[in-house]
Amino acid sequence: MWTKESLKEVIKDRLKDHLFIVVSNREPYSHIYSGQKIKCLRAVSGAVTPLDYIMRVTKGVWIAHGSGDADKQTVDKNDEIMVPPENPRYTLKRIWLSKNEIDCYYAGFSNNTLWPLCHLAHVRPNFSQAEWDCYKKVNEKFANAILQKIGTGKAFVWIQDYHFAMVAKFLKAKRPDLIVAQFWHTPWPAAEIFRICPWKKEILEGLLSNDLLGFHLSYYCGNFFNTINKELEANIDHEAAKVSYKEHNIIVKPFPIGIDYELIASLANRSRKDRKLLTQKYIRSNYKYLCLSVERVDYIKGTIERIKAIDRFLEKYPEYQKKFVYLGIAPQSRMRIPVYQNLLKDIKNLVEKINWKYYSNSWYPINITEDIFSIEELIPFYKNADICMVNSLDDGMNIVAKEFIAAANLEKGMLILSRFTGTARELSDAILINPYDIEQMADAIKLALEMPLKERAERMNKMKEIVKEKNVYRWASKFILELSNLKPI
Repeated sequence: MWTKESLKEVIKDRLKDHLFIVVSNREPYSHIYSGQKIKCLRAVSGAVTPLDYIMRVTKGVWIAHGSGDADKQTVDKNDEIMVPPENPRYTLKRIWLSKNEIDCYYAGFSNNTLWPLCHLAHVRPNFSQAEWDCYKKVNEKFANAILQKIGTGKAFVWIQDYHFAMVAKFLKAKRPDLIVAQFWHTPWPAAEIFRICPWKKEILEGLLSNDLLGFHLSYYCGNFFNTINKELEANIDHEAAKVSYKEHNIIVKPFPIGIDYELIASLANRSRKDRKLLTQKYIRSNYKYLCLSVERVDYIKGTIERIKAIDRFLEKYPEYQKKFVYLGIAPQSRMRIPVYQNLLKDIKNLVEKINWKYYSNSWYPINITEDIFSIEELIPFYKNADICMVNSLDDGMNIVAKEFIAAANLEKGMLILSRFTGTARELSDAILINPYDIEQMADAIKLALEMPLKERAERMNKMKEIVKEKNVYRWASKFILELSNLKPI
């Protein structure tokens, strides 16, 4: 079983005299104004937990976009600050982006081009030359900051996600001796989908500049190999999981991400919050059965389909009316992008329509909040839910499904899970559904509510063991072990 301690041993044994650098768009700690005071916030993200721990052990450097409105007031002359605030252990170096760069690099090319391109959710990617140019410019800005921090020393550089497809290429152009790796947190699409991108060759060459490239699943690695095979003259060794391109070798392997199971299970064991008191701010009516979802507003998450399925469930099984409620924890995201603005309007209109359809004696079936919760605040919701619905139309992994399994009561909760999430490859004892099949989802809700306690406990126990074993420290340790094998002698 991989733990914090075993990860610590891997780091001490393998990294040694190399500076360890993590690069991400989102910073692990941000500073915001709260009245007249400055408040430090820790990012709520599944990947932050192990990366933050790695940084503490290695005393490394985390380079990220400084997005907090008080970030500039808290850094030194080098735009750096030691974190975490309660026990400073490593350096956070902040990169400043203009409003135009945020619009073009982040909202534009990252989330209006690459995001829909990588997710099969039938949203057309936007292709803009200006946004692509800006994306490359920002990638180069991050690369220069990395090089400046390394100087002439030795370093491991771990790049996170699709925001930085070109960083490795900029790094290797000036420091070919650096060990550079990247983890791509989204799916990699089929070659037939990726081929529509006007800058496909440049993006592929950027990613192939890494020494190690990780995806969640072997399926995504296969898609990547197929894309390379169709678009570039490269040699692919499937058995060795290696691509050779322009005299450079890169390893491409799956590293499915997990969660901090022990932490979440411990928080759940300590939680004693009464369900009605917990939800009274968000659910005004009385209820017997609670269905939960936790996700930001995004078209890949299947929110519209889920609400339609709940409508069909209540219509098909009217005995559950006035007993069943749905609570969607859905903070807003990327609202500068028109498709997200339209999605939010569609969700609100649909909720209003369905609530009006079933309204009776102050009972509303659909309840949605845009409040943002920390993992500690989410645990009681997971623990008290009868059902957690994760019906993504496409999803690289899905951490929420694993968090729910870790926190839920063995004989109470049940997970309804989309077959099109990476998590479904591991959690086969969930009630697996096609998120486009409204009728099937409606029946899945009934099945989850009426499942015998013995069967429910057996399924949940199997899933808990899987989530416990394949935790986030296993993910980080295996990646670092693979990365350290590339270290020159």
